[in-house]
Amino acid sequence: MVHRLVVVLGIAVLGASAVAAAAENCQDFITTRQTLMKKSGAMAKVGVSMIKGEIPFDLEKTKEIFATFAEDAKAMPTLFPDCSKTGDKSAAAPSIWEDLDGFKAATAKFAADIKAAQENTKDLETLKASFQSIGKDCGGCHEKFRIKKS
Repeated sequence: MVHRLVVVLGIAVLGASAVAAAAENCQDFITTRQTLMKKSGAMAKVGVSMIKGEIPFDLEKTKEIFATFAEDAKAMPTLFPDCSKTGDKSAAAPSIWEDLDGFKAATAKFAADIKAAQENTKDLETLKASFQSIGKDCGGCHEKFRIKKS
């Protein structure tokens, strides 16, 4: 009888640990996507500063910007499990889970436009054109899949 009680308690502890780990992992998804978006936002500001002439065009920095965006685009479709719908000031809109295929299509378009930018950006003029396409992708995704700030 004591042996069975130990086994049952052991299973209960393992189950509770699994639930706690899952909850922690769900928060990790939110934290990861927030970190990626902040990093991409910071890099976008650098690109915009180049476009505005506030800082000189730098092809190597431009490559770094696009690599950051590409990392974001690759990861985003994997960072929205059901358990991460709420928590830690998440700005993810319910429409992500309601239209997951649409969200994945938006991130795929973003990824394709980044790849084109990586291949075609050689100077300030091509950076401007690339940022126009990428900016539309970002704006469209935020419009549909992000909770508006009040």
